[in-house]
Amino acid sequence: MKKFTLSLLLLGTGAAQIALSPDLNGSWKIVGWTLPDSVPVKNRLPQLNIQGDRLTGTTGCNRLNGTLRMNGNRVTFSSINTTRMACSDAVAAQEQVLLKTLSGRTLTATRVQDSLTLDTGAGMLNIRRMTIQAP
Repeated sequence: MKKFTLSLLLLGTGAAQIALSPDLNGSWKIVGWTLPDSVPVKNRLPQLNIQGDRLTGTTGCNRLNGTLRMNGNRVTFSSINTTRMACSDAVAAQEQVLLKTLSGRTLTATRVQDSLTLDTGAGMLNIRRMTIQAP
């Protein structure tokens, strides 16, 4: 069962517009993106874990943690910190693009079942919910 938070945005006309906040709680793997000057590194894809306003995960090399705030379908990530392990050049470049994309920016979140898209306005992160399969 999906949970949605209902937000009302009042427009100058006195009419109300409804924006639904998608449920982002859970574990997600970034499976692709259309961000300028970068492609994800196969077998080193970033993972995000979201619980309420807390963000944890990996950049494909380093661990990350931070916070997020939802306002309708807009999500803002902040206070993102990472460990500082050495990474290959390609994974280090991926990490920098990911951190620049998430840090302090407001993205538009669109969720359809187990797929999530975060739109930056200049590109998109394509994310899939991770599931644990029984042995």
